Amino acid sequence: MEATLTDETQRIRLLASRVEGLPALPIMASKLLEVVDDPKASAADMAALISTDPALATRLLKLANSAYYGFPRRIGTVNLAVVVLGLETVRDLCLSVLITDCFFKGESNATFDMNGFWKHSMYTAVCTRLIYKMAGARHPGEGFITGLVHDIGKLFLGRYFPVEYNEVIATVEEEEFPLLEAEQQHFGVTHPTAGSWLLAEWNLPNWLVEAARDHHGSSSGGENVKLSCSVAFSDLLVRRKYQDEGGPGQVNEITPEMIQVLNMKKDVSGKPDFDIYNAKLEGEIDKAQGFMEAITKPG
Repeated sequence: MEATLTDETQRIRLLASRVEGLPALPIMASKLLEVVDDPKASAADMAALISTDPALATRLLKLANSAYYGFPRRIGTVNLAVVVLGLETVRDLCLSVLITDCFFKGESNATFDMNGFWKHSMYTAVCTRLIYKMAGARHPGEGFITGLVHDIGKLFLGRYFPVEYNEVIATVEEEEFPLLEAEQQHFGVTHPTAGSWLLAEWNLPNWLVEAARDHHGSSSGGENVKLSCSVAFSDLLVRRKYQDEGGPGQVNEITPEMIQVLNMKKDVSGKPDFDIYNAKLEGEIDKAQGFMEAITKPG
């Protein structure tokens, strides 16, 4: 009998209860969300908030001045960065920095290759922003942070339950078992469910929670379906192109919903034109090298 979402939520809560010191996002994260959700908030309000955290302000300026955005003149102040990038993009960049500092730091172990995991997460972030933008998204920066955290449930399971997750990996590699089925077998939950639960616990936006939950193509429709399809397709593209990054995974299938929602570019046979998408992804990854470094390195 297939587990319901409620069953899985109860199981992930039981798992989380075994974890000592599960990190919480800084209060700055909720303040960023409050500013963007406030219809009366201005760029000056956002700049004033970020300026209370000099380290975050410095990181934001590095990101804004990276080749990834390609602005012709240097952005010298937080206020100008907010005006040029917009409230939503600044929110997403700052949240990406805060989540990275809070949860993505740590050493590799026998279970988890942090360097490979981080590369896969960053490449998927860059790709999701690209695909979401190509699909006509109003705020493509939401694609970046979604791609960044799409596998955060895998990190949660691997970091806090390394023995059990090592058994998952062994099952996948030795028995050629699908990753999600192996996770369900060993934990009673999958990493998309674990990740979406953690993001919800941090009170992050629903569009981010849903897209993380649905990034293996299990979208239930709704207002966030374009974002969910963007991250699912991006995960597929990155795994196909950079097969050695990110550790054991499960390559998504192209679904009719994905093709329709993303209005995919097709080759002469009517299938998604991977040559086009791969070329665009390569270009974005090249541009984003300095940007990716600025996300991870303070100061």
